[in-house]
Amino acid sequence: MFRMNLLDNYLKKYTRMSERELSHTVQSNMWFTPVLYVLFSSLLVTATLTSDLKYDLGNQMRPFFAVDYDLTLALVGTLTAAILTLTTFTFNLILVVFTTFSGQFSPRMLKNFIASKSTQRVLGIFTSSFVYMLLSFILLNKRMAEYYFAVPVIAALIAVVSMGTFIFFINHAVAWLQVNQMTHDMKKEALSIVKSTLEDEVDPYKVNDLTTVNSEICESKGNTIIAGKSGFIQLVDFISIIKEAKKDDIVIRLEYTIGSYVFASTPFLTYWKKGENEIDEQKYLSLISIGRRQTEVQDIEFSINKLVEVAIRSLGNFDPKTATNAIYQLGEVLASISRGSIFSKYLVDENNNLRVVLEERDFNHYLYNAFGYIRHYAKDNVIVCTEILKVLDLMAKSLNKRDYNAVWEFGVFTASGFENLFLFTLDDQQFHRALHNLAITTKHEKEFEAFMEKEKQNRA
Repeated sequence: MFRMNLLDNYLKKYTRMSERELSHTVQSNMWFTPVLYVLFSSLLVTATLTSDLKYDLGNQMRPFFAVDYDLTLALVGTLTAAILTLTTFTFNLILVVFTTFSGQFSPRMLKNFIASKSTQRVLGIFTSSFVYMLLSFILLNKRMAEYYFAVPVIAALIAVVSMGTFIFFINHAVAWLQVNQMTHDMKKEALSIVKSTLEDEVDPYKVNDLTTVNSEICESKGNTIIAGKSGFIQLVDFISIIKEAKKDDIVIRLEYTIGSYVFASTPFLTYWKKGENEIDEQKYLSLISIGRRQTEVQDIEFSINKLVEVAIRSLGNFDPKTATNAIYQLGEVLASISRGSIFSKYLVDENNNLRVVLEERDFNHYLYNAFGYIRHYAKDNVIVCTEILKVLDLMAKSLNKRDYNAVWEFGVFTASGFENLFLFTLDDQQFHRALHNLAITTKHEKEFEAFMEKEKQNRA
């Protein structure tokens, strides 16, 4: 009874997920792809044994090629043990990769390695190969067939494929551990989330001109809905919320954003009614997923934080090259956010009526989350901070002009407090040249001159 309830709860968990959330959950689990491969291997066992046992294919192929029962049994038994050994070694290698990543970079990146299609396919091939060998070994029958053809041939081919897969996996693990490849993959993931969440899902409903939105209703006291469940906000179905808000003729405000942690008693949503109709509050809660951990489905900041952690860990391990690489990848993600996003907290329906109010987010927020922590942990590292200024300048060349001030102000914040930390004249020149280039790109030449004048006064 307990097992049935557990299975029922497990199935309900997946049936309640949205398509995007289910896809992400499946990709981040190690069991799904191997299960598919095992099912295929079971069908293959059925086909080969049917060919040899029922249709006596081995006896028919004797003039060309056939293996007797004893040799087939020895072959399949040996390959069963060999493939199990390879599978065990592969799992040990995965654990080594996990340990290395956790210690040197970030434990949050382990999911990226697990979710890799190559990793899951390798595990699927090994698991299904072992299952094929084991089932064949158990079901071989001397009374029904003296000679075999399909079973030994397929077993030999599977052994060759397994060996090639093992070599491929060694190369895959080594390549994935390379810093450039790792940070590039993380950047691609972040860019994908920016496009799917901001540009494709939310931005079409945002308004540029706030004067066209009647937001006065939000100044009055509204009705609050508590979260009812503790955890991280993982997924928000913005489109469905807008549609339901239009049906109920209400304006709803999300008090917290994706990635925030809320308590069960936290006032989570606030809504304002324009009529006297009854509102099904539970309906809106069901459109927002709250779980025990953060996920990358819609959480842009969580994806950015992975790169930030790589940079910070690299600074702690005295690896400035890795930190610099992560900083440049962050710069590309931020440039994409600036170019493609509309920083407005108001979402409207197709009739331009205000329906959803979000927690306010601007480019400053993403910029600080990306580089603020790195700047803090870099402390007196002039070289790394010079690289931050260079990345800011590179970003500014492709940013939306509205974000020039934010980038320049962060550059000044980064440059502050370094007047006594330059060990060599070249440090001073490189640092202030990078800041000067940033000033030219963002049209803040006068502010740069004022900053340099203040620096001279401090040194004097």
